[in-house]
Amino acid sequence: MVIPDTDEYYALGFLVRNRGERFTPPEIAASTDMSEADAADTMTTLSEDDLVERSQGAYYVPVDLGEDLQRQLESVDAAAKLHDNAPDDAYAVEVWEEKVDSL
Repeated sequence: MVIPDTDEYYALGFLVRNRGERFTPPEIAASTDMSEADAADTMTTLSEDDLVERSQGAYYVPVDLGEDLQRQLESVDAAAKLHDNAPDDAYAVEVWEEKVDSL
């Protein structure tokens, strides 16, 4: 899944909100306040990660996958808010994962 406050997060969120519609990287850039070059790189990454589909130079989230992706984005948002609001301890600092033994 994508991390909040990244180009991937904003682009995927835009496509999920407009699921079923196709957008070129310049259109995505204009709707997400990123450069066209960053949008093109971002869409390549999301496509390679099988989070979006590509057809004739345009990217989209299929309608049938849109709800699942929306729930995943909402879950990521909730986890980020929980992290941001956590008390000032080991879990409230960046890279806290590195301080925890692996499962």
